[in-house]
Amino acid sequence: RPNADAVLHFYDAILPLIKRRVPDVRLVIVGNMQGAKLGRLKEKSDVLLTGKVKDVVPYYGSSRIAVVPLRAGGGTRLKILEAMALGRPVVTTSLGCDGLEVEDERHVMVADRPEEFAERVLRLLADRALCDGLARRARALVESRYDWSVIGQKLMLVYGNLRNTREAGLPVSGVVP
Repeated sequence: RPNADAVLHFYDAILPLIKRRVPDVRLVIVGNMQGAKLGRLKEKSDVLLTGKVKDVVPYYGSSRIAVVPLRAGGGTRLKILEAMALGRPVVTTSLGCDGLEVEDERHVMVADRPEEFAERVLRLLADRALCDGLARRARALVESRYDWSVIGQKLMLVYGNLRNTREAGLPVSGVVP
């Protein structure tokens, strides 16, 4: 539901603002949205609904910007990390990047109101250097903070702290690395 809500909100409230200045912009929705109420978008010439795909990389490769206009929900924000790892600049909401160690205008563009969100997308579409810099810094962040090898090292520290706590005979109720 949060993804379907995000897509419909983007299409209804944000995309028209973008199309005023970039009329030929196209929205590509990648992934299984079965059961989502996106039927009205199937016939739109400015939208491509891919459904479930084996590989998302070609879709990122042919896109200029990843948009994640989440207004509800939780989770791990893998879509944002994936886009950043694949070198695509991301425009998202505060909720969309909640829990990620990102900075607005350094790693992602953050906007919560439709007008602001559209303006961020338009800035990226107009400024290749801004796009490239944002994407480069975002990828470096993913490599330094979210790569599996980095996460594995942090997890091993947690396990080591847990072992040391138990060996010292201390109660274990929570461990923070």
